[in-house]
Amino acid sequence: MTSSNKKTRFTALITGASAGIGRDYASYLAARDYDLVLTARRTDRLEALASELTAAFGVKVTVLTADLVAPEAPTALAATLKKKRIQIDYLVNNAGYSVPGLFEQASWRAQSDMIQVMATAVTEFCHIFAPQMAARGHGRIVNVASVAAFLPGTKGGTLYSPIKAFVMRLSQSLALEYKEHGVHVIALCPGFTWSEFHDVAGNRNAMNKLPNFVWLEGPRVVDDAHRAVENGKGPVIVNGWIYRLLTSFLKIMPENLMSKFSGRGTRNRVVKKSDQAPRAKTAQPASKKPAAKKPVAKKPVAKKVVRKKPTAKNS
Repeated sequence: MTSSNKKTRFTALITGASAGIGRDYASYLAARDYDLVLTARRTDRLEALASELTAAFGVKVTVLTADLVAPEAPTALAATLKKKRIQIDYLVNNAGYSVPGLFEQASWRAQSDMIQVMATAVTEFCHIFAPQMAARGHGRIVNVASVAAFLPGTKGGTLYSPIKAFVMRLSQSLALEYKEHGVHVIALCPGFTWSEFHDVAGNRNAMNKLPNFVWLEGPRVVDDAHRAVENGKGPVIVNGWIYRLLTSFLKIMPENLMSKFSGRGTRNRVVKKSDQAPRAKTAQPASKKPAAKKPVAKKPVAKKVVRKKPTAKNS
């Protein structure tokens, strides 16, 4: 589905469009004559990207700043689009990040925000736009998951792998439900990709120690995704030969054995200061006052009874 194939121009909504894969996806689709709706938290970056793409490709770019941490954000964004009479033909659920640290070290607020952005909002956007696409008989949905979706639970960064596994399974279900309606859905599962992701997570120094061959380029990841969703492939798309090999290997490994290996990693165990859970105050033992000694009752001293000797009487 390319925008030039119809008289009506196609429009793509991209979340997390201010950096990384989201930004690369915006550039890729603009070059293919798609109009765009870009959303993220950083208005200045979105507006700069919008100006750049409009100047380079002559496409219409709408900037809608939103923080997907807010539960009402997807509904509010959809309402704004309806008011502006913008229909979404291509959805890229890309917004995401990681909360490193052991489970108890990261605050519940940090954990719940991550679930809202990367699981709940993704699902709600699909629930809003997939039926609209199906009613028109065409649509494309790309949910950015990760190779982490294939991994067992890890020690540190506790929720990242489970959330990405959810996104992958969600995409598989939606692909089955909507394929006959002309809506193609994929879960995009890249490995390590050059972006700001690890800077935000706070583990850039550790990641820089990895060899270059494990890193993917964003534009190549996007090209793989677009070709797959256009041709109805997938619904799970793994980028790069090394990660396709890795995920194939992980599928045949026993879960419990994988868990033992994953438990040795240390990359995601350090929590960011901004995400730290308040430390529980350790109860101080009450200072014990020395018990007052009870006076020892003195035993009464028995008095000696002096017996007088009988006096001899004179006869």
